[in-house]
Amino acid sequence: VIVNGSRAHLEAAHARYPALTAVEVTVDPALLARRLAGRGRESAEQIAQRLSRATQAFAVPQACRLAQVSNNGAPESAAAALLTIARKQLAR
Repeated sequence: VIVNGSRAHLEAAHARYPALTAVEVTVDPALLARRLAGRGRESAEQIAQRLSRATQAFAVPQACRLAQVSNNGAPESAAAALLTIARKQLAR
């Protein structure tokens, strides 16, 4: 199962599903700002709030596996990286 969830709920999710692997999708803040502005769906203030949240550290439970996927390139590259992680987990 793949779930798009909030960082704030990672601890509770890990407590309920201790075998989960969390995946953090990262992107350069300047690139994220350009992408969000280009979409035209959010105000400058909303974009600033998104950037602030995206760059904040978050707590990862001690025994939780964490993988990272860079979303700085083409969407297909990030998707391929996510699929690789999912396939490795399915093979366990």
